[in-house]
Amino acid sequence: MGGKASLLLVLGFSLIMLYYSLNLNKLSVSATNNSTEHYKAGIAKVIAKSGLNLAASNLSRNTAWVPNSPYSYMGKDNLFITVRDSLGTKIVTSKGTFHNISKTVEIKITIASFSEYAYFSNIEGNIWWTGKDSVFGPFHTNDDIQVHNHPFFAGPSTSHGGIVKYYNSKEADEPTIVGKYTPGIKIDIPTDGISGLSTHASGSGHVFSGHSEVFLEFAGDSLRYKFNAADPYTTVLASSFASNGVIYVDNGNLRIKGVVKGKWSIGSNKSVYIDDDIVYSQIPDPKDKYDPSNDLLGILAKNKVLVTDNAANNSDINICASIYCEEGGFTAENYNSRPVSGKINLIGGIIQQKRGAVGTFISGGTVTHGFSKNYKYDSRLLRLVPPYFPSTNTFKIISWLE
Repeated sequence: MGGKASLLLVLGFSLIMLYYSLNLNKLSVSATNNSTEHYKAGIAKVIAKSGLNLAASNLSRNTAWVPNSPYSYMGKDNLFITVRDSLGTKIVTSKGTFHNISKTVEIKITIASFSEYAYFSNIEGNIWWTGKDSVFGPFHTNDDIQVHNHPFFAGPSTSHGGIVKYYNSKEADEPTIVGKYTPGIKIDIPTDGISGLSTHASGSGHVFSGHSEVFLEFAGDSLRYKFNAADPYTTVLASSFASNGVIYVDNGNLRIKGVVKGKWSIGSNKSVYIDDDIVYSQIPDPKDKYDPSNDLLGILAKNKVLVTDNAANNSDINICASIYCEEGGFTAENYNSRPVSGKINLIGGIIQQKRGAVGTFISGGTVTHGFSKNYKYDSRLLRLVPPYFPSTNTFKIISWLE
């Protein structure tokens, strides 16, 4: 019995070890197969992502680009790209295949607008950011960032040049930049932004022509306009006067004020004067990009946008808008001779060819003429665009699915 028991025990252990070895072999083969499948899936995803890069590169040069699938990757026709339009958004789908395993990646992209900037300039000139200045939101200049006494920048900041300090002293003039700062970036301001606005105004908007000046006042659901300061206003229903929200003055200056309701872009191929407060009927929380306010304004000029030197503007001015100056800048009329006029309280952004001055100051930041600045970025501009506001001709990704 003892010998038989020993034999059975040995046979039992042998069977157990054989079973274990077979399962270990299966596990090894399974792990190898899983590793191979994972590798193939990874390559398929790389192929799909390369298709997105190909599409983005072509769309940035030609927004009407249509893919010619299939494309050959690693010697095989295994990359398929489609592009669909949906209310101004491009939906790009890219499918990559490798050894019968396919992966699909989809992005939604839209053309970025200059209205996204809290501040943009092509030329800074001899104007400096001081210790009393701050910019919240996307910032860019194609010039140097010229700083004196610790100005504050919060948001992604870029420049073509670098940072120039008033006293060339790190201790005295180092700016505070919260967020990523990237020098060496150049973004051209378009030459056809104003003419594009004219085109859309000629459609279902409104064009004023034959007048050297147009006085326009927003009054909630109504608009009031006249052509001479002494004349009475004509009042019209805003929605029927310019159903697409675009008003344009051809070969004349535009003078504006009032309470804006709805989404509008207004401009001139000359200059725009802000004669008094121009604000929204629902003032948004500047920090909340999902604020429910439905009001939005773009102020566009071929030359300058100016804060008028008048009695109404000699004790602060309130502005809600994204301001665009194609060949000039945002400035205060008679900025270096008008009396100290309080603050420019701006909720929105400024995009300009050449930075304009709004006041003068002495060392230490004390204002001697004109305005100090209280600029707050309207965070809704990260997702909302005034009607037909000029674009940067670059795309931004608004969603990514894989």
